[in-house]
Amino acid sequence: MVKWIKLTVINDNKPNSSLLNDWGWSILIETDKWVLLYDADTEPRIMENNIKALGIDLNRIDAAFLSHYHADHYGGFKYISEIRRGLIVYVPDVDDVLRRWGLNPVTVRDSKEVLEDAVTTGVMSGMGVYEHSLIIKLSGYGSVVVVGCSHPGIDNIVKRSHELLGDVYLIIGGFHGPSRQQLDVVAKYSRYVCPAHCSGDEARHYVSVAYRDKYCDVKTGTVIILPMS
Repeated sequence: MVKWIKLTVINDNKPNSSLLNDWGWSILIETDKWVLLYDADTEPRIMENNIKALGIDLNRIDAAFLSHYHADHYGGFKYISEIRRGLIVYVPDVDDVLRRWGLNPVTVRDSKEVLEDAVTTGVMSGMGVYEHSLIIKLSGYGSVVVVGCSHPGIDNIVKRSHELLGDVYLIIGGFHGPSRQQLDVVAKYSRYVCPAHCSGDEARHYVSVAYRDKYCDVKTGTVIILPMS
């Protein structure tokens, strides 16, 4: 299990005055064992600007992960390919984009370990989209779940994560405009709930009020160190 995790939001729909942003999602995951880029926003120029502004060294990245094939999650990989040609990207379906850019997509359909103590949920489907999420084992606290857009349902993803690795410590990413009932399920399973990207203002507000002690605010440039102090 990893001893610590640092999450740096490279881009989120919610802006930060010191960085560029657009509709998209990208987050850098650093641990004591490896570094992984999860999704890569829409625009290469935004990725380039924010990566440089945040002091991120792309040469330290061990691998990347694409939650699903929508442009607001893979568009910025074009910039990544200029710096890290041949980088492995774990993808949920047959690739027709990343390989063209010089990256090395590896299709992972079933739940499996892609880096030490980091497991995919396996491909889940919803709204006509094939999507997978990442679960990281945090020593002494449970698992940290990173999602892209949650087309299969954020409630279904958190349940799958619990089935695979037990207690969920934190879940972060796009929840795809979830209902209150779905958010109640997420809060039941996870100690911390961090709606971002396509979750919507209503979802953010609901969690911040109904589950104030679980909520964490996410925007472009947010840094979260786990375990929480």
